[in-house]
Parts: sequence; structure tokens; C-alpha cells
Amino acid sequence: MTARFTITAIALACLLLLPAARALAETKNLSIENEFIRLVVNRGPNEAGRFSIETTGGDPTRPASKNQQLIYGGNTPWTSFTTVRIDDTNYVFGGATERRAGLGAKYGTLLSGPTVKDNAIDTAYQFDDIVVTQELSFERGASSRMLDTVGISYRIENTGKAAHQVGLRMLLDTKLGANDGAPFRAGLQSIKSATMLLGQDLPDYWQAFDTLDPIKMTVISQGTLKGAGISRPDKVIFADWGTLADDVWEPTLDANQGFVRKGEDEDDTASALYWQATTLDPGKSASYTTNYGIGYINVAPGVLRVGISAPAESTFEYERTQPITIAGYLTNTGAFEGRNVTLTLKLPEGLRLDSGSKAVQTITSFKPGDELQSSWLIVPNGKGSGKLTIKLEATSDNLEPNKEPATCDIQVNVPKPKLVLSPNMQRVIPVTTKRATKVPIMVNLSPAVDFYAVRFTLTYNPTVMQPLIIARGSALVEDGRLLSGWDYDESQDGKIIITASRDNAQKLTQANINLAVITFNVTGAGACPLTLTDAVLVNEKGETSPVATSAGNVEVNAEALKP
Repeated sequence: MTARFTITAIALACLLLLPAARALAETKNLSIENEFIRLVVNRGPNEAGRFSIETTGGDPTRPASKNQQLIYGGNTPWTSFTTVRIDDTNYVFGGATERRAGLGAKYGTLLSGPTVKDNAIDTAYQFDDIVVTQELSFERGASSRMLDTVGISYRIENTGKAAHQVGLRMLLDTKLGANDGAPFRAGLQSIKSATMLLGQDLPDYWQAFDTLDPIKMTVISQGTLKGAGISRPDKVIFADWGTLADDVWEPTLDANQGFVRKGEDEDDTASALYWQATTLDPGKSASYTTNYGIGYINVAPGVLRVGISAPAESTFEYERTQPITIAGYLTNTGAFEGRNVTLTLKLPEGLRLDSGSKAVQTITSFKPGDELQSSWLIVPNGKGSGKLTIKLEATSDNLEPNKEPATCDIQVNVPKPKLVLSPNMQRVIPVTTKRATKVPIMVNLSPAVDFYAVRFTLTYNPTVMQPLIIARGSALVEDGRLLSGWDYDESQDGKIIITASRDNAQKLTQANINLAVITFNVTGAGACPLTLTDAVLVNEKGETSPVATSAGNVEVNAEALKP
């Protein structure tokens, strides 16, 4: 929070006591740090569990990012806090406060912590039947894959005998370097006033900056909203800190509300992430996790200075593939107006623009000092994998072009198809009557890729099980029509050879990965290993490629078969 002081004799006296005050403050916090980032947690009792985040080494490519704030608070964090909503009653996590952030709110009872454990800091509080544990640890950043990010996680457990409605809000008081009114960017939007994002408008990540000028920029932060290990919030509010601090759940945002706190004249930004209340049954728990740490922009210097930012990794998931956001920044650093300035995004094979995004943007007049922020949605298309390089370049009719474009690398993962058994492991207790004990086994192609024909062999232990029914799977049926070429050979005991073709059938989806369902009849006790061998896919040109496989096993209970 920004504070203004008039230096008086009293203030000067306070300055003389500053070393002692600092030492006292340092005894009231816990901290962990690495070469990138530092996490500080307030020991309390007041504001216990509240935290701040700052850089140590920061972004190695941006020396000025060292020792900069990302979350306000320094050694005595108090302005960022989390609200736990239980049955329509709001409780603030941690120790009570005598200051503005959560003043007069309801609080719980300390159970443990804050405690440093395994390079993380944990704190637990109880709110009647509900136990909430805050877990703060270093995680790999979405843009760098380095341990330059803090994982902020809350585990909520219902220890009572009745169900409760439980929700969560995380308030993060952003401060980037010396800028307490740090501007935001979220997906395709530059956030310039109080804004609520929800549903489909929630991007992969959001960023905050000490300044949007790439020349003067020293530090960037990034919060992750989607991805592995992340709990996607229901909504996010960007507003001034006072608005969010005074209402511990959801404030009312005024039309055209800026980022200036009421009664003041400077911006003071903050963000709040919401997970709406859901039912938590007795003995059950729920976890909510977000990541926040160092953000990155790769800059190409020049008269038209270009910057680009993107996640470090994405996965091709066929028709379920999600788009990712690329952020671009352009500044006219020269003394002359740029005419017909063109910003062009160039994608390698393996990435494509999402519908609605345009690779080229043109600005008719771009004056000295003008800044432009832009975004694109791109999608992995499965045609390329590994480290793929994206380029962003700017040209104009009259200004000197950059010698090199701004670039960033994305690691695109394209999973290779594999034949898998489902279930792959099971224990069977056979019926003791005269009825047969049936064991169905599915052979699935995961992920589903287009193919013209397939062939594989399934081996089994014939003393334990024998095939009863061998049926084609949904990948070989289209709109009720049985695709041609289905055949199997079970003439060899302990072996089934299946061949099938799809002709010119429609494109497969991940809902149609099943190639065959084999129903076995139990004939004896013991282990029945299941092995897939000689698996190949054939494309429309007749070219054959081997497919990886997985094994399985069925254990038939011997005791149940005794007379």
C-alpha cells in the first residue's frame, strides 16, 4: 500500500530506531527463497499466515528484475488475504487484524504453523467443522519451467458429521517493483479499469507489470489460471486494493471504476480469484491451487521495439486441444511517426491460429512513444512436436526494421498412440454356481488417431480363461454402420489375432478409441497375463507403422473354485 509521510522530528526519531524495528520485524516472519524468488509468511499473531512475494535473482535475462516486489508486504505481509466461505458465512484465513484488510471479519482458531517443511510453508486454521490448510511452495513457472513461481494452495477438510457449502477467495495485492498500481493484462484484454472475468473469458494466465514500456520495464509477474495442477477459478476480479480489502467476499463494482482507492489519487491494483461454494460432505476434502510468480517477455530491440510472451509448454490433444494465448507488445522508441506499421505473428508447422485471430495487424499512424498490446490464440495441430519457435516482427513504410524478430519457444507435446487394455489389472472372484463367470477386456487406441487398418495379437493363459465373445469396438462402427474388414483368428490356443479396416470413415474422436471388446469365460484359477504384440497401424497409402502396447493381468481367486 502506498503511504505518505511528513518528515517531522518524531519521524526522524523513528528513523534512528529503524535497525531495531527491522530486526523485530524479521523475527516475526518465516521465509524461504531460491535463486529466483522469495516467499515471506507472517508469523502473527496478528495477520498470521498472510504472505508476500518478491524476487531475488529474478529473470536472468532482465538484471533490473532483481530484488523487486511481486506481492506487497516485504517482511511484514498483511494486505493479501484469503476468505473461506462456509454456509454463506465469510471467514478470513489466518490471524485477526487491526488494520483495513479484513478488519472486523470473522476468524478461525490456529491449529498449526506457520511452519517451514520440505521447502514449503504450511499454516492450518479451524472454522468449526472445517479445517483449512494453506500450503505455499516453489513451483515451475508456466513460461520458464524454472522454480520461479509460488504455488498457493488451500486444502479444505470437513471434519464434522454434516455437509457444508464451502467456497474460497484469494486476494493478491500486486505490487510490481515500485509500482503499487501495476497494470494488468489477461488473455486478449489489457485491463485498464475494474474488471470481472468469468467462464470462457478466463485466459490461461494473467500478467502484471511495473510499466508497460518495454524500455523501462524491470519486472513482470504472472498468475496461472489453467493447466496441470491448477484449480481453474470460477471468476477473477481486477480492482483497486481498497475495494477488495473492505469487502471480504465480492464487492460491487461501479461502472467505469478505475484503480484509484476512494479518497486518494494514485492507482493501487489487486486481483481476487474466486471458487464458488460447492457441497463438501463429511470426511471429504477439496483443494484449490493457483500459481503466481515471475513473468517473461522476450524483447527484440529497435526503433519499433517488439516483445512477445507465451507459455513454455502445450499439448496436442486432438479435438480436445485447448488454445493458448500469445501476448505481443510494440513500442515506437524513435523520434519519428511510423506509417503503416505492420505487426506479424509467424508460426512454425505444428501451430496454427485459432479461428478469429489474424496473423497480421496494421496501424496506420504510430507516433513516437506510442505503445500497442496485442494477443493471439494459437492451437497445436499435431503436425509438429518438440521445441517450436514463434516469431513476432514489426515493419513500416518509413522506419528502419528490426534486425531480428522477437521470438519465444514453446515445447509442444504430441502423445504417440498406444494400444492399452482396459481394465489392465483386475481380481476376479468366480461365481460358484453353474453360471459362467465372464470377464470383459477392451482394447483401446489412446489417443485416437486416424488409421486405415489395424492389426494386433492378444495372448492369454488358456488354462485360466477362454474367449467367449469377440466383438468390434466403437472405432469400427460409424452411425450404426459396421465398417468392413473386421476379422479375427482364435484357432491357436492362448492367442487371438484381430485385423480391421476403417475404409474412408469419418475422423476418429477421443470418444471412439475402442477397437475390440473380448469377453472371456473363467475356466480355472490363477494368473492370466494379457499381452498385446505385433500391433501395427496402416495409413491410407498402405504404409505400416508399429504401435506401442501395454500389458495387463487377471487374477482368478483359487479359493472360490474349490469344491
